[in-house]
Amino acid sequence: MSQKKDLVEELHRPARRNYPRRRVDVRGLDVTWQADLVEMIPYEFYNKDFEAVMNKYSIHLYSTYSNLKASIVERFNRTLKNIMWKQFSLQGNHKWTNIVSKLTSDYNERKHRTIGMAPARVTHKNEKDILKTRFPQRVGSVSRKFKIGDKVRVSKAKHLFEKGHEPNWTTEIFTVRRVAPTDPVTYHLQDYLEQPISGCFYEEELSKAKHADVYLVEKVIKRRGDQAYVKWLGFDDSHNSWINKNDIL
Repeated sequence: MSQKKDLVEELHRPARRNYPRRRVDVRGLDVTWQADLVEMIPYEFYNKDFEAVMNKYSIHLYSTYSNLKASIVERFNRTLKNIMWKQFSLQGNHKWTNIVSKLTSDYNERKHRTIGMAPARVTHKNEKDILKTRFPQRVGSVSRKFKIGDKVRVSKAKHLFEKGHEPNWTTEIFTVRRVAPTDPVTYHLQDYLEQPISGCFYEEELSKAKHADVYLVEKVIKRRGDQAYVKWLGFDDSHNSWINKNDIL
């Protein structure tokens, strides 16, 4: 019972949600673009018409393995919407085609705190100076919490209204297969079948498994003598298996 209690405590240990992440690799003016829709959200990026355009111009369309979005353009959308809706109130209607050019021009001529100047003032001549100010070179060694071969659990990405009493960490155990020298350090994992897991993980998204060989039984499906056919907590039915009834925690 003590082992089961320890495992439950491990699964319900608090998980961090806010922590430093790798920054977007900005190398200069017009190198990286962000795009988003202010409206028409159902038609965003993954639909047959947009994919047809991508295929026409041989553009590879893919999503990153992150719940974080294009934060810069989304912040712009928020600012633009605030300005637009003020204009709508002044106009008494929601016509925007006649004002959008002026609104975007005003935005680009306004000083931005992040870069210390208006976007319209950024040129290829001063882009390097801006990058040095915005992204100073980091020095010093980077600590590594995990090493190759460590058994870990992965933090469950919770939605805003997900119940807080549910486990914060996966019941499935993963193995660290590679430590990437990024800033911050990220980790590549593999599952118990030694199949690589897509994407990489920050150390705050991982928790070292203290009971890597212990799993909880969700329910006993049927019994046969000293054997029990069980469903494992956190696994689908393909993992159901026979075990000795005395091994059930």
